[in-house]
Amino acid sequence: MTARRIAEIISLDNQDRSVNLRQSGIISPPHYVERQNEDNPLQTAAKIINKLFLELQACFPAWRQTFTSRAEIDAAKRSWARGLFEAKITTQKQLDWGLAKARQSESPFWPSLGQFIKWCQPDPSDYGLPDTRKAYLEACRNAHCISDMTNEEWSHPAVYVALKNTGVFDIRNRPEVETWPIFERNYEIAVRRALAGEDLNSEIPKALPEHPTSRPVDLEVAKQHIERLKRMLKGGK
Repeated sequence: MTARRIAEIISLDNQDRSVNLRQSGIISPPHYVERQNEDNPLQTAAKIINKLFLELQACFPAWRQTFTSRAEIDAAKRSWARGLFEAKITTQKQLDWGLAKARQSESPFWPSLGQFIKWCQPDPSDYGLPDTRKAYLEACRNAHCISDMTNEEWSHPAVYVALKNTGVFDIRNRPEVETWPIFERNYEIAVRRALAGEDLNSEIPKALPEHPTSRPVDLEVAKQHIERLKRMLKGGK
């Protein structure tokens, strides 16, 4: 499955290709005519989402409490397709990870999209990497003697990469409440790169601040801008 194909279903509402649903069960396997446009990417994307929803229905028997109509199901499919694409969940392997976690869930209720996206992200421990908490504690210990360490002393290069991008000085001097969320994000990206066979040494982009800080504007500069706008509105320059 490609990103393009899973993204195609986002336009389902504009192309009148809603999936037929059983009267008794609201949702059913896709009723597309296989012999027509078999390789149509829109149909392929729809089948992927349909299959995903059917699997999740089997995992969460109380799903009818979330979806009470065909319209709600159709809207949810489009929203999930868009959300999965934006979160870069674009391979069948990632969906399989998510479904495996869904089958282990003890809740009978339909999960949120955000929860399922988290399930689609592999558990580092499944691949010989320390989990995020252990990686953070290792980074904190090693940050105080990093200049004397060799590569063999790290449980995995991803831990060092996450530490480097978080900042050795920050890990040493700032409180955990500040450094933990930054490290958590960086380690998640490093793990994803490691599992995808990508270059771990490339810099991890900084996260945008949740609340951008505003800068005070000089009063005289502000007055100049206002006067200029007034002249422009009057046809001047």
